[in-house]
Amino acid sequence: MSWAFLDRMIFRTQSVQCRECHESLRGRRDKQFCDDSCRAKHHRKTNKPSPLIRQVEGILLKNRSILKELKQVIQTESRSDRLFQWLRRQGFDFNYHTHVEVLPDGRLAIMCFEEGYILDENGVKPWSAMKEPSLSPLPS
Repeated sequence: MSWAFLDRMIFRTQSVQCRECHESLRGRRDKQFCDDSCRAKHHRKTNKPSPLIRQVEGILLKNRSILKELKQVIQTESRSDRLFQWLRRQGFDFNYHTHVEVLPDGRLAIMCFEEGYILDENGVKPWSAMKEPSLSPLPS
């Protein structure tokens, strides 16, 4: 055997490329990306939520912001049935919420993250308008 052959066999290194830009990598053997920007780009591409998830998330966030506005409207509008109409006019989507709980008195509290409303036979009112809310926000 020639020394050149042994030299190639012993000191042969794997040609490793960046998983994002496919440039040759230098440094540690287990390195996968050439720099932080390639690592971040690859992470964003591989962990991108589906369009359906983004759509639902957008609706939930819009509902939450409308419920936050509802707390200011309650000072001017006190009738529960008008608050329901106000929510509809603002574009609130009643099909989307994060959780629902039954209150001890039988009414429903429909929550969108930490904001919510109470549904009863007269209409709706903000969850924060309850004197002693029996619900706590989602655990963190």
